[in-house]
Amino acid sequence: MKVIKFYEGEGKLKLRVDTLDDLWTLQRIIFANDLVKSESLRKFKASEGDKGEMKEVVITVRVEKTEFDKTAERLRIMGKIIEGKPLDYIKLNSYHTLNIAPGDVLDIIKTEWHDYLVNVIRNAVSDTRKARLGLIVADEEKAVPAYLLGYGVEFKNEIYSNLSKRMSQKDYAEQEKKYFRQILEMAEEMRVDTIIIAGPGFTKDDVKKFGEETGMIKKIGKRLIFEKTSDTERTGVYELIKSDRVAALLQKERIRIEFKLMEEFLSGLDSGRSRSGVGPVNEAIDGYEAKTVLVNDSVLGKKDVQETLANAEKNRVKIEVFNSVDEVGEQLRSFRDIACLG
Repeated sequence: MKVIKFYEGEGKLKLRVDTLDDLWTLQRIIFANDLVKSESLRKFKASEGDKGEMKEVVITVRVEKTEFDKTAERLRIMGKIIEGKPLDYIKLNSYHTLNIAPGDVLDIIKTEWHDYLVNVIRNAVSDTRKARLGLIVADEEKAVPAYLLGYGVEFKNEIYSNLSKRMSQKDYAEQEKKYFRQILEMAEEMRVDTIIIAGPGFTKDDVKKFGEETGMIKKIGKRLIFEKTSDTERTGVYELIKSDRVAALLQKERIRIEFKLMEEFLSGLDSGRSRSGVGPVNEAIDGYEAKTVLVNDSVLGKKDVQETLANAEKNRVKIEVFNSVDEVGEQLRSFRDIACLG
């Protein structure tokens, strides 16, 4: 996600959506009665019997509800049209759905941008720039390293094995070990905690065996995962990124911090340091007994929750927004979707 401009005086945030995660983030912070403006398509009929044709328009809707369609990679924002152009192709106060996808630019206008909502956007922008995973696809000829970033893939310089069938068995074995060492040194230098080493043949397995026998894997001190891909070109990297294994890894990484916070909350229940529900959380905030508020994104649009979070902001209490559909979010739901740590 990229913030293009924040017109603070107008309460308007202009941003560009880069990833599927960005759509999920937007659903967390766009509420009923917010205004959203974006380019769209609308059917225009010149006459009553006309079948109509799709026209490009710019429309502002007053939001009534949102739906995140992960399969179609769209965030649907539904509401009444309050403004738009060209006027010939729109009808004010009629209903329209903005279908927001990666690559789209939109304006979000709120009567007030609370700090916790701005922080959700800041975190999304930071995640876009941050390397989330290291990837190396390798075979007996070359190794292709890459970083998975929030906005896409960043490829690094390839290394070549320089192996040849013309080499003597001894020279071949020595060069092969040198190649395996280069791959593991590459992994050690990557600025991430988890790296997937993959490939179509036995090279990945040989690298693992070499790393274990020499102690290099232990020395690297990072999580190394060995997977299979169909080739070692860039298509192999993209194949890896689309795999279920990578999706699961990214999901686990995102909820790791949430798990720690939930564990701290649960450990404080017996002593009374932890509380849950809007009323008890408000009491803890007013009594300066809350240091962090945990809240599910699914209830951010509720008035009593918004009032509680505004109270937390006023008292400089940290707010952590959870994904309500992951394991930790479901656990928080059993505590009425909002809680605090003392």
